[in-house]
Order: sequence, then C-alpha cells, then structure tokens
Amino acid sequence: MSSFNVRQFFLLAVIIVVSALSLLFAQLYRDQLPVSYIAIAAYVITVSIAIMLCWRLTKQLFITPKSAEEEQSISADELFSYTHDPATNLPTAQQALKVFEQALKSSQGKRLAAITFKPINFQHVNSLLGHHNSDLLLLQLAYCLQQKMVNNTLLLNFSTDNAPIRIARLQSLNFLVVFDLTNIKDDEKNFLDEVCKQLTSGVPDAMSFKSFSLNFELAFGVAISDESGHNVNEVISYAEDALLNGLKSQQVINYFDKDIVRNTHKQLARMEQLSDDIVNESLSWYLQPQVNVNDNSIIGFQLKVHWYEHGDKPLELIDFANLAEYSGEVYLLTKQMLQQAFTTLFALQQRGLYQTVSVSLSSKNLFEADLVDFIEQQMTKYSMAGKYLMIELTEDVILSAGQRAKETIDQLKSLDITIAIADFSGSYESLRYIRKMAIQQVKINCQQLTNDSENRVDKAITNALITLTRSMKIPLIGTHIDKHDAAKAYIAMGGKFIQGDIINAGVVPDELDIWLNKWFIQHPSAQPS
Repeated sequence: MSSFNVRQFFLLAVIIVVSALSLLFAQLYRDQLPVSYIAIAAYVITVSIAIMLCWRLTKQLFITPKSAEEEQSISADELFSYTHDPATNLPTAQQALKVFEQALKSSQGKRLAAITFKPINFQHVNSLLGHHNSDLLLLQLAYCLQQKMVNNTLLLNFSTDNAPIRIARLQSLNFLVVFDLTNIKDDEKNFLDEVCKQLTSGVPDAMSFKSFSLNFELAFGVAISDESGHNVNEVISYAEDALLNGLKSQQVINYFDKDIVRNTHKQLARMEQLSDDIVNESLSWYLQPQVNVNDNSIIGFQLKVHWYEHGDKPLELIDFANLAEYSGEVYLLTKQMLQQAFTTLFALQQRGLYQTVSVSLSSKNLFEADLVDFIEQQMTKYSMAGKYLMIELTEDVILSAGQRAKETIDQLKSLDITIAIADFSGSYESLRYIRKMAIQQVKINCQQLTNDSENRVDKAITNALITLTRSMKIPLIGTHIDKHDAAKAYIAMGGKFIQGDIINAGVVPDELDIWLNKWFIQHPSAQPS
C-alpha cells in the first residue's frame, strides 16, 4: 500500500468505506432487500480495487517518470520567462523592484541610487522598422550595456542565476541600474556621474539593421533612496521624473530635486482645499460695473470670483483657474458662476435695469457636453433672454479653440448669448476671427496706461485699437482702469466704456442694490427712465 501516492490511497479508501457501508446496510436489512443487492455491492468493491491496481501497474510499466533534472529545467525556463523581458533578455521591472527592495531592507542605513535612462533618439525607429525589427536593435543595445556594466560590483545584480545582470528594463524604453552608495562618504555625485558615463561608453558607435543605422544617445535621471524616500516605487518614480525634467531642459544627467516633492505636496493640498471650497460654495462673488464715461450710465457688469486661500489676500479667477481644472471642479465652478450671473440679472431686471452680466470661461469649459443645455435651463428658470448673458473668452482661448469648442460657441450664439473677447491684442488672426464670428464686445487691458509721455508703445496700441473697433462698430471696454491718469489717457484717445477700481473694485451681489442707489444719487442722469 505504501507504493500508492496519497491521492490514490484516499480514493481507494473512499471506495472501500462506501462499499463496506453498503454491505453493512445490506446485512442489517437482508430480510427486506433482495440477494442481488448484496452481490452488486461486493462486485463494486472488487472491480474498483482491480481498476486501481491495473492503473498503478500500467503507470509503472509504460509511463517513465520525469527525472528531477528535467523538472528542474522546466521550472528554470518558466522562471526566466516570468522574470525577464522577452525583447531584451533583461530582468523585468517587477524583478528589479523585488531585488531593489530586498537590498534596501538588508541593513539599516542602506543608501541606494536609482539611475533610470533611455535612448532618447529611438522613438521614430518603431515607425520606420516596425516593433519586431526595432526590438532587435534594442536587444543589441541591452547586450552591449550589460557587457559593459557586468563587472561593476557596486551595481545591484537583478539576476536569479550565477551570472550577474546589472541592468533591468522598466516600462517603454526606460532602463534601470541601482548603485550602492552605502560605503561612499564623499563625492557621491561624481560616482553617479561616472556610472552614467560608463553606460554611455557602452553604447556602440553605430548600430545597424539591414540598411538602417542608428547612433544611440542616452539621457539619465537619478534619485537617491534616503533623499527621495525609502519606498522603492517612489525612488524609481522620482528618478523617472528627473529623467523627464532633464529631457525638457536638455540635460543629459539630471538629479531629482526633493523640493519638487514638497511643492507637489503643497500643490495637491491647494487643489484639495480649492475643491472643498468649490463644492461647499465657499468662494466669494463680486460684480465690477462697466460705465459709459460720457453720461455715467451703467452698461453692464462683469461677474468675478475670489478665493481666499489662506483667509487673507484673495486670489482672482485667473490666479487659480488652472488649479481648479487640475482639481476636476472647474465645471462645477463654471455652473456656479452662471447661476450667480442669472441671479444678478434677475435682480437687475426687477429694478428695471436691462444690462448684460459677463462670465469668464476657460477653454476647458467649452468642451463640457451639457454646458449649453445648462445655460438654456437657467434661461428658462429665470425667464431670461439670452442676450443679457455675455460669455467672455480670452483671445488665446478663441484662437486655440478646436472644432468642438467652435461648435459650442455657435450653439451659444444660437441662444442669442453675446460673446466678448478679453485681453484683445488686435492681431491679424484675432481680427479675422472677429469678422467671422461676429463678436459683440472687445476688452483691452489698460493697466499700464498713463497720461504722461511714458509707455508710448502701450498708448499707441490702445489708440489704434480704439480707432479700429470704432470703425468696426464693436463696443470696446478698457479694463483695469484703476487710476485717474489711466482714465484720462483712455478718454483722451476716444475711449468711452471703462471698467476698474476707479469705478468700483467690486460690489458684493447682496449689496448691489445699495451701490446702485448711491450711484444714481451721485449721477441722476444715469438713472434709467
């Protein structure tokens, strides 16, 4: 019985037990059961044991078991396929991370530097040769670099075999070596630079495939474990970040700057705070009046928003718009702005004032599929004509808008919503767009405008734009007019619509009625009839 393996023994034991129970049952109830039942039970036991014995004998006579060497060989092949990249025969990222982590935990105070690198001029090879052929060139490169670094004992060995492999392949075209800095006290950067130079010297002068020849160029990113954290995934990620930043700044070797981590964490904290403030509707709204200086009549308002990041100095939308986009809440902010704009329009019309309220949109807002539907819902809710809402876009946004954004603008205009260009420069492209899109208002920034002989260039540009828009019969509003000198200079050139601190820095919506009463008391002729 000892020659049977455990599974066979268990199956045979089950058959014997079941059969024995059947015989016992037949014996107890032999008066009620026919004799044939007992015979069948005995037959089942005999046949089952015979089958098991025959199978065992056949297996021993005709099936030769695999030797231990064969089983070990198959396991080694499978292990290699799991731990090595098929294109380069180098250890995979998973294998490298495992070895890296074990080395980092092997002793207290271990310092390891992750050096990621890539051939920077290899991107177009796939399109020229195809993946299969380009992999052959990559295999040649990997072999040459491995041969160059194999004897550098300060580099981690990523191999599971006796033959050391010092290089591993990460994702895409990125590769990795890990240098042990534990016993190096001074000039760490020099040692790491030397490793990068050693890798560079391992690149063949020219690598060829058929008639195609390529000179590889390498770029490097370096991150050190204790400076960049003790999590190997983070250290490698930081090295890859350094590599990317180096490519942007055209540096061959770039070291990870730990200040980037602090700035990133700070930026993430800001994004989280802004996101919470938008969701909780904690931003501050205010309205900046637009006035005709000839008769002091109010021609409209621009809705603005402040974010009190630290509870002190407020930030304007232009200062945190990108942060709102990164936080994923920019569209929610846009909807809140539109809701506030319609609330203001409704309050103004209750007083008999039928002026526009403008809302600034970024390019990302124009790609929201339900933006136009949301505006139409607000128009229905307040029984408001579309011509009283003005969508304000910067010149950059309009000129860079894709087809979908242009279609959205067309849909807005179909609702009779007016479109304005902010920060207008008068460039040829923007003028073409104005003629094509029938823009209803243009705004120019007059912050640098003065009434003296200085800033002649700004004055000349402003003067030209005032003349240009007058000839095109498009209302021009001078914004950021915060000083009387700027107002005088603007009016002297023929400008008549102004917006800025000289009129009002910003009216809180809840106090709009109070401000209007004061304005009409000061300027009775501006009171609408």
